[in-house]
Amino acid sequence: MSTIVMSLCWPLQGMSPAQKAVLISLADNANDEGACWPSVARIAERTCLSERAVRNALRWLEQVEVLAAHQRTGRSTWYTVSPYNYNPGISCPPAPDAPPPRQEVPPTPAPDAGPPGISCPQNRNRTVREPSGSFASTPGDSKQSQVDQIVDLFNELLPELPRVVLVNKDRKSKVQARLAESPVHQDLDFWRDFFGMVQASDWLMGRVGGRDNKPFRCNFDWLIAPTNFVKVVEGNYNA
Repeated sequence: MSTIVMSLCWPLQGMSPAQKAVLISLADNANDEGACWPSVARIAERTCLSERAVRNALRWLEQVEVLAAHQRTGRSTWYTVSPYNYNPGISCPPAPDAPPPRQEVPPTPAPDAGPPGISCPQNRNRTVREPSGSFASTPGDSKQSQVDQIVDLFNELLPELPRVVLVNKDRKSKVQARLAESPVHQDLDFWRDFFGMVQASDWLMGRVGGRDNKPFRCNFDWLIAPTNFVKVVEGNYNA
């Protein structure tokens, strides 16, 4: 299984539950290049779909370019999952259980009505809260605020490691690069889990001996470096 391919497929929208289930099943079997070769019967078994439904989903995934099928003479078909190529366009059908389009036109608000949820007395004291796992999204927020939240989370969850005091230009650019790699990385819960994996690793935390019996202990800059970041996400240090 490729954590990278899987993390890029989960956020994709605009497909039916069956199509998403087949895509995730393929991603779960893929290597880091997106290559996999499960049989239709195997996909059907894993997704609890009929083989006909699996074949229909495979055809649709090819149409939207997120999947390429490669025929091998006398052997099974193998596939390449390409999340970056996803292009649903207008070919995406509505979900089978989607309600019909709304036909009626909502009433026009009074000329002196305030914004929705403000003019009604019962809504004036209501506080709208962000989901606990998401980054703040108030007007004017930028990647800078996301970087600050990630740094704060690191300092909170890993007090045993060297504390980050200065968020300089180099650190900002590296964190922003990790955020840009996948929509999954833009969820604060992802970073909470990421730092949890670090905390669970005896080697990263310096709880076991390293070369010449000198323990290695990671720091923030080491963790956000591209190669090290991928290795931590894939659990290479939690064996």
